[in-house]
Amino acid sequence: MKQLAKILTDCLWTAPFLLIFSTVFVVSNDLANGVVSGKYFWFYGSMGLASVAIFIFSFINNKKSFRFSFSDLFVVLFGGSVYFSAYIFSDASQNTTKLTLFALLIALYFCFRLTINKLPKIQNICCIFIIFTGLIEAFWGLQQLYGFAPSQHNLFKLTGSFFNPGPYAGYLAAILPMSLYCLLSPSRLLSNTLRLLPMFLKCFGGITCFAILLVLPAAMSRAAWLATIAGCSVVIYKKYEKQLQIKQYYKKYKKHVLLIICLISLTFLLSLTALYHLKKDSADGRLLTWKISLQTVVKYPFGAGLGNFSGVYGDMQAAYFASGKASETEKHVAGNPEYGFDEYLQILIESGIVSFLLFAVIIVLAVRLLLRNNAGMAGSLIALLVFACFSYPFSVLPFPVIFVFFLASGNSAEQQKTGSRFASIITTCLCLLVSGVCLYREYPVYRAYERWNREKIYYGAGLNMEAAEAYGELYPYLDDRIQFLFEYAQSLSKSDQPEKSIKILQRAIQISCDPMLYNIMGRNFQSMQQYDSAEAAFIHSANLVPNRLYPWYLMMKLHAETGNAEKAVEAAKIVLTMEPKVQSQAVREMREEARKLVEN
Repeated sequence: MKQLAKILTDCLWTAPFLLIFSTVFVVSNDLANGVVSGKYFWFYGSMGLASVAIFIFSFINNKKSFRFSFSDLFVVLFGGSVYFSAYIFSDASQNTTKLTLFALLIALYFCFRLTINKLPKIQNICCIFIIFTGLIEAFWGLQQLYGFAPSQHNLFKLTGSFFNPGPYAGYLAAILPMSLYCLLSPSRLLSNTLRLLPMFLKCFGGITCFAILLVLPAAMSRAAWLATIAGCSVVIYKKYEKQLQIKQYYKKYKKHVLLIICLISLTFLLSLTALYHLKKDSADGRLLTWKISLQTVVKYPFGAGLGNFSGVYGDMQAAYFASGKASETEKHVAGNPEYGFDEYLQILIESGIVSFLLFAVIIVLAVRLLLRNNAGMAGSLIALLVFACFSYPFSVLPFPVIFVFFLASGNSAEQQKTGSRFASIITTCLCLLVSGVCLYREYPVYRAYERWNREKIYYGAGLNMEAAEAYGELYPYLDDRIQFLFEYAQSLSKSDQPEKSIKILQRAIQISCDPMLYNIMGRNFQSMQQYDSAEAAFIHSANLVPNRLYPWYLMMKLHAETGNAEKAVEAAKIVLTMEPKVQSQAVREMREEARKLVEN
């Protein structure tokens, strides 16, 4: 009974953290963009509960003190560096949502550190629950595949609780190594907790592995498969490291080992080639994004500000295509990415070289400590880090949550001397303060999201004057949400308020590289008879994504209005001859109008 009571007490203190891990499941129909925003506000509320629980728990269980580790120092320095680059080298008000989330994640890290330090068994409960989230997501995806559950995106059948299949597959790939570790070493996962249930956990891990492997291929994510292979390889190697006796075998059969390494390397290269040709245009698009991102790093060595990647990237891509150095393949695959599809490059661009180096040190320390103490979490962390090389997991909230947990768990394994109760109290109070301030600031934003969800009906129905009036009241709270800014600017433009629309668009292009923003801006200038500014906006849009016909169509209409027949015909010929990336009815209609203009 005492053991059962102890387990129930542990679960009680773990409950707020389980709510935080449950963020991945949240999809809200009451909020605009509820698949994403619902997770944000659930996380905010859960962090408030966790901070209060840690505050209470620290005073109840004040026997154990807390000591800052070497890794904690780098986490604090990294946080300070990110905020320094945001406030000194850019306008920090451009992305208050990103900065709020970042502050809460730093607070979450220390909440985990404090709790694991005082009650180490909580770490095991959290691990089991994270695996459980993977199992639920896998079954959710299977239901979507067979039509028993709706997708979260109109264009994709399989998304889980995410907005598209990419992050969904990445999340499953990050959970799979922990599930495999649960299957292979359930007793080690428990670490003196619930010793009567190893067989149950073995079955639990096996079912989760099977469910994830069943649904993962349908997501068609190459990055997720690479992450899965990397993470599971770590778990298997650490499990059978002694039995394999690799070092002894290498000394005895050096030539055989080298031959095996060569064969594995060749197989890996052939697999990469096959994955490249599986979605060649997508892979070429990623390569272009990385190429432009590297050029952007040179321009912003100290960072462009957290959340400003897309805006500064768009300027660099437009300049690159305007220079005439781009190949036809690059023009064909160009897009307007919201993310860098490589989190390390994105950190370099947004927060600068110093922040990136600090982040790299944090990762190295955490991986080294987890490899020594918990191969399951080490495998999952490595899978997440590999996935981050090709996608944008740190921009999708459930990933940073488990990432922070892995970092805190690894750093909690450091051998520490007796710490200070004063340090424990100060850290606890700071976590509570940060959470309280963030909740206070974000509550009006939550109400604004609710109202935006209701007011969107005006925008969808084409009632632009009513939409513009309603959105104007929401603008102070949603001025860093690109979808909101786009709808607000479009409503202002269509309700004959071009000057106000341009101001909103100038705000939007700081955080987005969507060429439609420049198209709307050009049409606003055109309606104000500022034809040179309109042409400049259309040209920038055409340079930003060269495979789009629409900016050339708008230029054709602009020059036809101003009576410049030569430029109008030139633009019309581009509309007729350019091969668009996607054929559509709109393309056919634009070409028909261009053909008539040329004939006349």
